[in-house]
Parts: sequence; structure tokens; C-alpha cells
Amino acid sequence: MDCAPRRARSKVIAAMTPPMKSRTQNRRLHLNRDNQIRSVTALAAMALWGTFACGGAMSTNVNWKADATLKETYDSNVYLQDQGPADHVPGAVPAKKGSFMTTVSPRLFLDYTACPAFHAGLSYTPDYNWYHEAPSEDNMAHRWGLNLGGDVAGAVWNQQNSFTYIDGSREGLIFGRPGDVPAIGGVPLRDRRAAFIYKGGFGLTETFGKWMVRPVASALVQDFMTYLRENPPDAVYENYIPRQDINGGLDAGYEVAGNLRAVLGYRYGRQDQFDGPFGPGGTIIRSPYGNSYHRVLAGAEGAPFDWLKLSVLAGPDIRQFDHSIPGFDADEMLYYVNGSITFIPSRQDSITFSNVRYEQPAFSSFSMYEDVTYSLNWNHRFDDHWAAGAGFRLYIGDWQAPVSREDWIYTPSVDLTYRYNEHLSAELAYSYDWAENMAGVAPGQTFYADGREFTRHLVTLGLRYAL
Repeated sequence: MDCAPRRARSKVIAAMTPPMKSRTQNRRLHLNRDNQIRSVTALAAMALWGTFACGGAMSTNVNWKADATLKETYDSNVYLQDQGPADHVPGAVPAKKGSFMTTVSPRLFLDYTACPAFHAGLSYTPDYNWYHEAPSEDNMAHRWGLNLGGDVAGAVWNQQNSFTYIDGSREGLIFGRPGDVPAIGGVPLRDRRAAFIYKGGFGLTETFGKWMVRPVASALVQDFMTYLRENPPDAVYENYIPRQDINGGLDAGYEVAGNLRAVLGYRYGRQDQFDGPFGPGGTIIRSPYGNSYHRVLAGAEGAPFDWLKLSVLAGPDIRQFDHSIPGFDADEMLYYVNGSITFIPSRQDSITFSNVRYEQPAFSSFSMYEDVTYSLNWNHRFDDHWAAGAGFRLYIGDWQAPVSREDWIYTPSVDLTYRYNEHLSAELAYSYDWAENMAGVAPGQTFYADGREFTRHLVTLGLRYAL
């Protein structure tokens, strides 16, 4: 399924005013429409395949459910800036700007089962977010999910699709010195701005005695829709560069013990970082960081004991870049990790440790970095009404030379949930972000290390009603 935009894309944007659509932009819009048509066509083909798999006799077994959530959140640092501009910079964001945010999220779920060989789940969640003291951050995020699957003569298949359209500001943010783009590009800021995001994954698992074979494929397409601009004097404007990662491969496993399977896998993939006008006068510059990769994986999955569940795959990435890049080590061996281990010490408790590590092009600069997450979460259910949780996440962005940058964000969190009945529940949650720049600033670098560091408190009270 071709859900990815083509590599040829560019935007020619005037330095300070939104332009008329150029010929290149119009072509890009047509390409996006073409890709959306291909996506819908491919999904329709899967539905027709489901009809065939069911022998042409599909039932009308449709179930639905709906709920709505109202949240009030206080964000102590909306723009992730502890360092404000030394002098007045037009349009620059303020430091330590706090704001209450109201979120309304209705959700609708539809589930359709035609036969064991084909079922489909469809969901839609619009998130309406209003920042009372920072209206530039208001946005509406429309989230669609379409999950298909079934069991055909013992071969279990699934196709998961997530589509997100963010109706937010098309302007990036301006950070006046000594402020700078926050650690790891300021992901919360990015996720409030206009964008289209697709995530998809396919798997087909077939077992032969103790052996398992599983063809797999996945895709991530991030089409950021903000205007690309040059930096203003004495400040930095954050551009968001579209990117994509598409791969496919095969896993093979063998049951080494009861409900525990050793797995070997292989992926061939392609990553693209698209173009941006970062030269004088908005000159189009092509990213040199497009690459293809071979990924060799080993791991284990299953539940060898009642109190233990695990799913771990890890291995090296072998990459080939499209261009030679001065100061960049294209042959540096980096590793991919996607693993989680869950302990269940009692019927009321679960403890999950997870680690995700992968290399990808940055979304806020022409560069490559390792995106690394370590997280530990504990959940406890007191009774049928009360539950609580606590967690800690370490999020690391480790850039490759010639960029000298390494950001760490520490996030402890707690939450308390009260379930009044099957319809009504409430949640109180708190988290704290503490970001550090670990690499400092190398000679010739233009960013400000102190401007990348920030702290933030988030306090949320939510009410949910389910039909």
C-alpha cells in the first residue's frame, strides 16, 4: 500500500508573509490527493478480499460504543522555554508562560465481524484543545483508526492504520536569544501545529508445530504543514521538515518453552527527509540524509510464566545514505531496540519496563539522531472503583556528528482514577518534565544550550462518560 508522499516535494515561502501557492506546492497537493486515493483504494481492496475470504457470505454483525472526555489541564511552560529573549524580538515566544487548557474529546468506535477470516474496527476521535492564555496553540486533532484482521485456516493476519490530521497553526515558533528550539525539537509544540500523520503496520502469522513465520511491514509518514522560513535577526524560527520511514521483512520463531518463542527477523527499509528553504532568500535546499537500511533482529516473545510477559526485538542497522556528507560517519553502527517486559506480581498490580531505540532524520533540522526512550510504569487496582499509577520516562535525542547535540528529558508521573460505574469515571494526573542539554555547544554551532533546557509541570483533571 503506497501511503507515502513522493520524494519530490518543496515549498517556496516568502520570508515573512504567507505566499500564494506555487506550482511546486500545487503539485504537492495533487500528490497528497493521489496518495490518499491510493490509500482508500488499497483499504477497499482489503475489504473486498475479506468478502472473498468469507466465501462471499458476510454477516451484518456490527457493534458500536461511544464516550466523551472533558479535561482541564494546567501547563506551567506552554512554549518549553526557561530562557526568555534578552531583547525584544518581534513574535518571539515568552519564557515560562503558563496556561490552562480545556480539551473535549468525543469518541466513536465501530466493530464489524463478517466471519473468522475478516473483522474490522473503525474509530474516530476529535480532540478540541483550547489554551486560554496562549491562543496561538489552539488546535483540533482529528484521529481515525482502522484495524483489519482475521484468521484464515490458522494464518492470523492484521492491518493496523492510524490517520491523524491536526488543524493547528501553520506558523512555526520564533525563539529570541538566548532562547532556542527546545530539547528534542519540542515535540509537544510540533504536535499542536498543522500536520497529517499516517502510521500503519501489517503482519501475517502462521505456525507449523513449534515454528512460526511472520511477514511484516510498517510505515510512518509525517507531513508537517507549517510554513518554512529563514531565521529572523537575533532569533531562530523553528521549521518542521516532513519525513517518512517505510520497511518490510520477515520474522521466524521457534517455541523454546511453554508460551515462549525465540525470534529472528530481518527488515529492509527506506527513510526520507524532504526539502526545505533554508538558504538565502528562501532557496530550496535538498536534505542529504535520505537512506536505505538493512535491519537484522533477534529477540523473544511470549508469556513463559503467569507473572511475566515479554516482547523484545533488537539488532544492528546497516545503512546506505544517498549522498556523502562532510563530517558525518555514514558507516557508524547503530542499533534498533523495541522491547517491553511486564511483571504481574499480583492480581492488582502490573509493572512494565520498555525500551525503544532507533535512528531517523530529525524533524527540525537537516541531521540524523537516535530517538531513545526508557520507561517504567506501575499500575495498581485497589478495588472496583479506585486505581492508581506511577511512572518514569527518560527520553533521549542523541545526534550524530557533525551536529554536537544530546538532549535528555526526565519525566516522572502519577495518576489516580475513580470509576463510579460503567458509564462515569474521573482521573487526576500529574507529570514533571526536566530537560537537559548534555553535549554543550561545539565550535561553529549556532544554537544556545541554555535555551534548549526547560522544566514543565502538567496537572490534569478529566471526566469521562461512556454510553
